[in-house]
Parts: sequence; C-alpha cells; structure tokens
Amino acid sequence: MSTYLLGVPLLAVAAVLQATVLARLHLAGGTADLVLLLALSWTLVGEWQGGPVWGLIGGLCLDLLSGGPLGASAVGLVLVTYLASLTEGRFYRSHVLLPLATVLGGTVVYHLVSLTVLAVTGHSVAWLSSLARVTLPAVLLNTLLMLPVYQALRLVHGLLHPAPVTIEP
Repeated sequence: MSTYLLGVPLLAVAAVLQATVLARLHLAGGTADLVLLLALSWTLVGEWQGGPVWGLIGGLCLDLLSGGPLGASAVGLVLVTYLASLTEGRFYRSHVLLPLATVLGGTVVYHLVSLTVLAVTGHSVAWLSSLARVTLPAVLLNTLLMLPVYQALRLVHGLLHPAPVTIEP
C-alpha cells in the first residue's frame, strides 16, 4: 500500500514536470521520459508486481496532460514495465549495465507503441522522422538519466521495504 501512496503523487508530479519543464529541454529534438524512467526503475528495484501499475498511473497522468488520445502513453508504459517485470526483478540487480540496456529497449518500445496508437487513432505519423528525431535522442537522454533515477528509487525502496533481520542461534 505504501508503494501506491508514494507512486501516485510522485508520478503525477513527474508527469507535470515532463509535460512542462522537460518538454522545453531538448537534445536534438528529443526529451527525457521521466515517467518512463520512474516506472521502469520501480519495476527493476524489486517491485516487479507494482511496476505495471506505476506504468498505468503514470501513463494516464501523461495522457491527461497531452493532446493525444487517452491511453497512448499508458499502453506503452504498461507494456514496457510488464516486459521488465517478467524476470521478477532478480535479473537486474546482478549488473549495473542491465538497467541501462532495459531503458534503452524500453524507450524504443514505448515510443513505437505511442506512435502506433497515434497512427491507429487517425493521427498522421511520420515514422522515420519521429524515430530519428525524437526516439533516438530520447534513448540517449533516458540512458544517461537512468542510473541516478534507478539509484534514487532503490534508496526509497530500501527505506520503504527494509530487508528482514534474522538472528541465528
């Protein structure tokens, strides 16, 4: 329960920051996907069951702030966090590069799903231009930001769910 009490306000604030402040900070046309980073990091730190819920909450917050169809961000975030949750969080703690590889692939999948939803709902999508000018720079930004976000959520997770202490005779 504490997971969702933390997640809902954190994701709502992150969605507002992503839609306002981060939308103005471009790197070659791409921006950081803060909500994706938070939802994916939460999934990887060991909350593999709550990660897709964080994806849904964060995606709906983003969708409410965007001009696109409701569900475009949510579907992408739920899919990415679900795919990351399939290993139940055990795989990612073994090496520092695994969260980076996960956010790299997750960003591509998230953007492809969002573009697909836009195309299916009748919006005009310039696939090659969008992938080259938005997705690739976003991959770079998200990969650079993943480690600090992952480490911060790992610390928060440790505070919310401390490891059990056992005393052996």
